[in-house]
Amino acid sequence: MHRLKGHPEERRFLEEVIEKSGQNLLECLQCGKCTGSCPISSQTVGGPRQLIARILHNMQDAALEDPTWWYCVSCGTCANRCPVEINMYQVATALCEMAEEAAVAPCEPAIHRFEELFLKSVRKYGRVQELKTVMQFNMRSFQPFKDAKKGLQLMLKGAISPVHFIKGGAKDPRVADIFTRVEQLKQGEKAHES
Repeated sequence: MHRLKGHPEERRFLEEVIEKSGQNLLECLQCGKCTGSCPISSQTVGGPRQLIARILHNMQDAALEDPTWWYCVSCGTCANRCPVEINMYQVATALCEMAEEAAVAPCEPAIHRFEELFLKSVRKYGRVQELKTVMQFNMRSFQPFKDAKKGLQLMLKGAISPVHFIKGGAKDPRVADIFTRVEQLKQGEKAHES
């Protein structure tokens, strides 16, 4: 890794992440508290500290392909432990938007499929219908029986009901209104950018 020398072309990616996330990554001490407390950090997922180091060292491709922000569960532990209060969820959100703009493929190929089904369920029922969402995800992933054994065990324990799956759930118009407003805001932002 090479350190940024301050040339504008080297700082462009860093400045874009700072602007979009609202987090001053230049304050990062690289102390490792964020990664030490991160529930997703492992040998394959380097964690927030490594991700910030990649951004600070102008490693745009590596940062946009880093699995850390794809798997971020937005628990806030990293932000709570950070001595300079960097909110990595904001950084992860900014990187997600930047990766989408740059057409970077997600490290987990089915992540967008699951996100789409999850939001569709919330929009329709006001909350996620877990059984229906997982079944639809498995069908679209061409693995229809992937969780069948677990599903049967949950039904036998009374944790899930096939009747609830067939009936669906009560629709909540307030949630549909929220989604409609978000879409209107997005369209307004696109029109403003043009």
